[in-house]
Amino acid sequence: MGEYVEAFLQCKMDSSEGDELRSSLEAVISEEKVAIELFKIQIQHCSKQIDGINAIAARKTPTHELMAKKRAFEEHKTVLNIAAQIQQCSYEIKGVQKILYFEKGDSSRERIIAEVSLMVYEWCEDLLEMTGRKFQKLAEGLLTQPDLLKFRIARQRLKDFFDREKASLSSVRHNVGAHRDHDFMAERAIIDKFDWVRTIELLSEFERLILGVSPYVQALISAGLNQIDQAFNKN
Repeated sequence: MGEYVEAFLQCKMDSSEGDELRSSLEAVISEEKVAIELFKIQIQHCSKQIDGINAIAARKTPTHELMAKKRAFEEHKTVLNIAAQIQQCSYEIKGVQKILYFEKGDSSRERIIAEVSLMVYEWCEDLLEMTGRKFQKLAEGLLTQPDLLKFRIARQRLKDFFDREKASLSSVRHNVGAHRDHDFMAERAIIDKFDWVRTIELLSEFERLILGVSPYVQALISAGLNQIDQAFNKN
């Protein structure tokens, strides 16, 4: 059954549908690269504003209003950083998909499947850490209760996915990615179980989970901008 599905998918990738998918991925990759550059500009702006406030505070006793402005920029920078990380993750997923979908050579497929396992493991671990207790405390002050609940549900789904896949991903990461045990037979035993179709499904599921978290981080960005506006426009 697995070989039939793989042959079917390979035929689709080699058809006009595959050409359309490749073009679509290339277009999205270009768009996401622009979005990453915009995040860099926004984060640099926050850093510049924070540095400016610190310079003022170093010259005279800082006021409550000045510190409120600094805190608003610091919190906004934190949210932007996580949003940018999610954007970077999405960008990397698209780049890997473009290679994974159309690669036919066994050796190249093995290498890219190992890279997918490493990427998914590292991003799951990083994103769950970055959206942990400290970040959620910040979110509590910015999001509505319904959005906060939806964000936590989306994050829990990502955690459940990582808990389910962690042992398998870690095995590839440890034995194939880092070659830590220098055990050829153990490494080949893992590689021989690599499944192209299963890897496509895994990466697609991971992508859906990332997209599930993203809207609530975007809501935090909007809330953070409102907070900055309020800090600068208090009566």
